[in-house]
Amino acid sequence: MDGTLTKPYLDFDLIRSEIGNVTGPILEAMEKMPPENRKKAQDILHRHEKEAAENSYLNPGVAEVCDWLRHRDIKIGLITRNQLDSVNHFCRRHHLSFDSIVTREDGPVKPDPFGVLHSCEHLTIQPREAIVVGDYLFDLISAKRAGAHPVLLTSQDTCNDYCHEADYVISTLNELPQIIDNIEKESVKQY
Repeated sequence: MDGTLTKPYLDFDLIRSEIGNVTGPILEAMEKMPPENRKKAQDILHRHEKEAAENSYLNPGVAEVCDWLRHRDIKIGLITRNQLDSVNHFCRRHHLSFDSIVTREDGPVKPDPFGVLHSCEHLTIQPREAIVVGDYLFDLISAKRAGAHPVLLTSQDTCNDYCHEADYVISTLNELPQIIDNIEKESVKQY
């Protein structure tokens, strides 16, 4: 959500500092903590995620692209490292709905391919038919590992470090319909 569907809000350095100066990805660091420390870290992370959902602003093109996908009868999934409670709040705030939602409570998080595979299974599609749009390396890796098309939304300065992992690079979600049309045309040519 944060950075792909919404303007980036979460301050990961602040969250790491409040948790106790952890380094690297927060969820992975929390897995290594003793239970009492993990509970405190989860509470801190939940508070930040709730605040982000309450104060989120959609990125340009989100509503229009979702409408375009719905009009074309293309299913939409949301795969996030967030908790379900924050996702539900985000969906209500922005009047968005998804055909599949996979959160960290459902299984292994990105960069593991679980979320993509689980969403594809729920949507009754093959991973090769799926397009995974994200703004971070973990999104691209999970898509590739699952066999889906990784699309990088360049909303962060660090995106240049991993553009090579994406099949497509876009600067706004409004570019997504053209990519979908191109992939559909290529699929027809192959058959």
